[in-house]
Amino acid sequence: MDVEISDGNTAIRSVLIVEDEALLALVIEDIVRDLGADSVQIFCEAAPALDAAANSDFDCAILDVVLPDGESTPVADILAQRGIPFLFSTGSGRDSVPERHRHRPIITKPFPDGDLQALLLEAMTSRDGAPRQAAE
Repeated sequence: MDVEISDGNTAIRSVLIVEDEALLALVIEDIVRDLGADSVQIFCEAAPALDAAANSDFDCAILDVVLPDGESTPVADILAQRGIPFLFSTGSGRDSVPERHRHRPIITKPFPDGDLQALLLEAMTSRDGAPRQAAE
């Protein structure tokens, strides 16, 4: 199942998830699969996610900010360069996101499934990185 968004041309098929909490990563995977994703790659650390971000095709990504081996900022930088939409997921609030990425969608943990779905779909339809209202 692909979810067709308002312009009729955008579908979520492949998603990168960078999340160090295993249970939350599985919940996020279920959410994106409900949106139609059939290819989901999950990483719990930034270092291996860097290679995937640079070399794999994704429709979008969800990045936890703080990871065991540092932050997801280098992954975000690569995704931004490649024009792949993404959002941040954090338990620390907007200030934990580097200034250069604060215009990106940010969702604060814990979050309802529906809020993540809505923000992800919004990120997909607004690929220009313009400021958007994020769930808090």
